[in-house]
Amino acid sequence: MTTTVITNSGSYPYGQMTNQAIGRLISLNTTLTRLKEAIAVAALDYQGTEGTEYEIRSGGVPMNTTNIPTLFGVVPSNTPGEQGAAYRYAMETLHQHWAVFWTAAQPFIEQLDNGAPSM
Repeated sequence: MTTTVITNSGSYPYGQMTNQAIGRLISLNTTLTRLKEAIAVAALDYQGTEGTEYEIRSGGVPMNTTNIPTLFGVVPSNTPGEQGAAYRYAMETLHQHWAVFWTAAQPFIEQLDNGAPSM
């Protein structure tokens, strides 16, 4: 597929919106990939209650039993791990569906990426 170049200059608001949308899709893909990897790493060899590796206590104190600070910031319920497990499930499911979309959309995103090899 050939590249379709769209200018960001002048009075072309829909061209600017197109470029912003394409840039944001690429950024979102990168972010979702990083989150998927971070979630997997946090769970790797984790010995506490499942889900607590993503949860915090009030005041930012980690909820997990190994006392390792969490970087995810999931606010827990009264049941340790419940919201963390729900977070992980939601993010993993979102990433699965995103991957299907990304596979189908990638050729068109590349076409509209103004010829920049950003993926």
